[in-house]
Amino acid sequence: MGPIYDSLGNPHDVAVYFVKAATPANTWNVYGTADGAPLNAGAAMSTLTFDSAGKMTAPVGGKLTTGAITFTNGAAPLTASIDLSGTSQFGAANGMSKLSQDGYRSGELTSFSINPDGTITGKFSNEQTKLLGQVVLSSFANPNGLEPKGNNVWAETLASGNALTGTPGEGTKLGSLQAGALESSNVDLTSELVNLIVAQRNYQANAQTVKTQDQVMQTLMNIR
Repeated sequence: MGPIYDSLGNPHDVAVYFVKAATPANTWNVYGTADGAPLNAGAAMSTLTFDSAGKMTAPVGGKLTTGAITFTNGAAPLTASIDLSGTSQFGAANGMSKLSQDGYRSGELTSFSINPDGTITGKFSNEQTKLLGQVVLSSFANPNGLEPKGNNVWAETLASGNALTGTPGEGTKLGSLQAGALESSNVDLTSELVNLIVAQRNYQANAQTVKTQDQVMQTLMNIR
């Protein structure tokens, strides 16, 4: 079955095995162990029953539970649910086509991302993602009436009107968010400085040309 995780995030090895019953026909008893210790006091946890076509008919839905599993590390007792739906019985060697579990160990926040609708999604070291929160936006009837507080901070005033706060996203008047836009808008200062020098030289050359033309025209006007 693979590892399961207790309430403290510690992994435990759980194994499930099947023993064919002598009677009735097409019946298998299900046993299990947790960290090597037998579950259900060593008795069968459930029974699988198949029809004459090899299709499982019991338990209904193919799901069974292990019963309460207690741990010695202080974690809360755990009851694991096992989904055996799709299990079949045919005259061939035993084989497993799929094995998965939905538990996970404890993890730490490794990164986060901000979506266009303002939701903040956190990624954890245990390969889980969680919604951490949401950024909201506010608009004002008269943005020019806001009072500047410095450091790009503005305060609401009577002239600006009350803040109209809502969630960003497509189809709203507040617009959407673009994560990393500030970082993406940074420019190459070296390249911009070179372009500025080139533009200045071009301006000086054009100004010198106009000055020369003015001097030529002045000379022609002074010829008598």
